Amino acid sequence: MKFRAVKGIFIKEVKEFSREKMAIFWVFIFPILWLLILGGIWGNENPTLNVKVGYYSRENVSWIIHAIESVEVNGERMFTIYHYSSWEGGINALKKGKIDAFLVFPNGFTVNLTKGYPTYVEVYYDKSDPQTYQIVKGAITGFFTELSSRLQEERLNMVGKYVPRNALPYILGFAKPVTLEEKTVEGTKVTPMEFYVTSFIGIQFLFATMLMMSSSVLEEIEKGTLRRIASSPASPWDFLIGKMSATFAIILVSIFTGLAFAFLAFHVRFFPSPLGWVVIVLASIFSMSLGLAIGMLTGSIKTTNAVVNLISMPLLFFAAVVVPESLLPSWARPIAKYFPLGAALKALRKLEIYHLSVSEVRVELLIVTLGALMMLAVALFSYRWRIRRLSA
Repeated sequence: MKFRAVKGIFIKEVKEFSREKMAIFWVFIFPILWLLILGGIWGNENPTLNVKVGYYSRENVSWIIHAIESVEVNGERMFTIYHYSSWEGGINALKKGKIDAFLVFPNGFTVNLTKGYPTYVEVYYDKSDPQTYQIVKGAITGFFTELSSRLQEERLNMVGKYVPRNALPYILGFAKPVTLEEKTVEGTKVTPMEFYVTSFIGIQFLFATMLMMSSSVLEEIEKGTLRRIASSPASPWDFLIGKMSATFAIILVSIFTGLAFAFLAFHVRFFPSPLGWVVIVLASIFSMSLGLAIGMLTGSIKTTNAVVNLISMPLLFFAAVVVPESLLPSWARPIAKYFPLGAALKALRKLEIYHLSVSEVRVELLIVTLGALMMLAVALFSYRWRIRRLSA
């Protein structure tokens, strides 16, 4: 390897990159925009759920309405109540999306409840949005389940006044056969933005790194530069090392820029440890090698761009880059677990966000290391094959 030749190619590549406005956009601006969008939508703490509930009743149910209104989470009310003078008015409001649920209290509701008789409440939901339906149903069901439990406990306490004292615990067991006692453990608190900062790094590998490496080499082939280099003192291998070094340096600057932006815009202090940088280097080698292999085998910039996007877009989700692995369908989780870039992001998150030990990420480190070495071998083989075709 001739250092002067590698240095010259490195400088040439960086200068050419600085003149390409679209390349600058995809390497620097696009990932930051993506980080800004993800952070703006999901990066902040989740707001308190507020459910709009309408009700209709022919009798006075102010006591239960007051109980519903008084439910608070983090100091904010969970329910906003609207009264309707007719069943039709409430149903129309529900259909138009003005309320999330509509309660109808039947005649005799209060009397039956106070006398200990069974009673019911009609609850109407709009199921056009399945996710909203599940959230609203959970909130309404949770309230009435707790209300029923407390009422039953009060009734049994009254009954307990007329039974022997040693039988009282058994009677109260009818109200709450099983009680969940919530305990908290002070573990590592992870914010959504810390997850999306690592997503930003993953996007660099899936798009910028692969496209830069493959396109830059193919452009040199189409210009005839690589053919001339093959007959010059600088070998094609010096050319390749210079290209890969320049690509990695540019991506490294892009990552530093993104981390600085995350700190300034979202106050996220995220800076990889030495082992974290090793993971980033291995992921870069895999991504550059994959891009190079695709470019050398297709031999066309347009085809390469299409193939890279065809691979990258699904992996954006299935490799757990922007979607947590826990939200993936069961058939997609092996992709996030065993695909080297997915394994690299998983290792990076375990090391830098959850602060796990090396032994706890050894599987991911092994996958990304073997993946990088194997893909590098494939890339070098395909590069040698393309050089031979140029020399023929």
